[in-house]
Amino acid sequence: MTLLSKVVPPNLPVAQQDYTRLYQEQLNNALRLYFTLLNGNVNNVIGTIGGRYLQFPYAAIQRTTNLSFTANTPTQVTFDQNDYLSGCLNPGSDGIEVEHEGIYNYQFSVQLKNTDTQIHSAWIWLRKNGVDVAATGSKFDVISSHGGTPGFIIAACNFYVELAAGDTIEMWAAVDNVAVTFDATGASTSPFATPAIPSVVATLSFVSTPPVA
Repeated sequence: MTLLSKVVPPNLPVAQQDYTRLYQEQLNNALRLYFTLLNGNVNNVIGTIGGRYLQFPYAAIQRTTNLSFTANTPTQVTFDQNDYLSGCLNPGSDGIEVEHEGIYNYQFSVQLKNTDTQIHSAWIWLRKNGVDVAATGSKFDVISSHGGTPGFIIAACNFYVELAAGDTIEMWAAVDNVAVTFDATGASTSPFATPAIPSVVATLSFVSTPPVA
């Protein structure tokens, strides 16, 4: 992929008191080089696939271990593996911290497991800096164990959240019965090869700067 060229102000020659052709040519060459680089960058960005030249803050993280709960007790979900981070931090003991102000899209996917023979429920929601974010809650009813096999479902949602530099966006969850857990499954080779299944995957993608009031 062709990269954008770094553009810096041109180093213009010192003006002469009297007109000289040499000075004019040096000035024109310096300006020509500057505007050629600038023009190339602009044309690349406004092209049909110009977005490939732009870099936005993002995070893609996962939890590779199980998470158990105490019934009816809100519990923070933490993440132990960073897949991709740019302009974001994952301390592993809290949520995702952003380094730049913006509106972000937070998405998650959770593998829920229920070992009981009755259906039980799980709730998942977001907190910003430890405070619940309005209208980000979701309730999932996890199917019961059947034939000796635990019930599994995938819970997934996405929400837009506005964050300031230094804010932390966190995932919280609760269940109504300890039989419900966030389950991580290792890679398998039988009856066919499959990769590992994280218990939780979360991504945070920069969407836009906040609207001007």
